[in-house]
Amino acid sequence: MSRMTIRSTYALDEQTARRIRRLAEHWRVSQAEVIRRSVRQAEEQEQEPGPTPSQVIEHYRSGPLPRSRSQARTWARQARTERHAGDIERTTGDEA
Repeated sequence: MSRMTIRSTYALDEQTARRIRRLAEHWRVSQAEVIRRSVRQAEEQEQEPGPTPSQVIEHYRSGPLPRSRSQARTWARQARTERHAGDIERTTGDEA
């Protein structure tokens, strides 16, 4: 591991601080390591090129979705559940 030479102070909301502590405990690393890993991952994801909007439209224009009616129902049910959990989290600030 490289030698740490820069110390910084940041103001975090309680929920973010709690999440960092929880991840540090779960991963068995320091809170600083959680932040380093998270920043590294965010940067890597940011650099991954995604499809352009026109590519997405063309993909769905090219034919029906590759799923059966029951798979579509299952997907829709899961999507509703995830959206509902996200609504609760945004409203209360707690994870569902």
